[in-house]
Amino acid sequence: MMCVICKLGMMIDDFASITLEFGETILVFKNVPAKVCNNCGEEYFEDNILASLFEQANSPINQLSQIQLRHFIKNELT
Repeated sequence: MMCVICKLGMMIDDFASITLEFGETILVFKNVPAKVCNNCGEEYFEDNILASLFEQANSPINQLSQIQLRHFIKNELT
């Protein structure tokens, strides 16, 4: 698949990080499966990956921390 942003690169299977903000807390997910353009670096995430990510993000947040780092957990939906 060709990148829709730069129209030069091809999308390859890779991993990326996603940052989400919930109120005063920032969640950073690492190692999220993605399609990444080998030219410009644009990242695309499949719907089932995003659904799983948001489900994981809704787990209890430690209210004492402002930044949390979480590793994406691949489940049976992804």
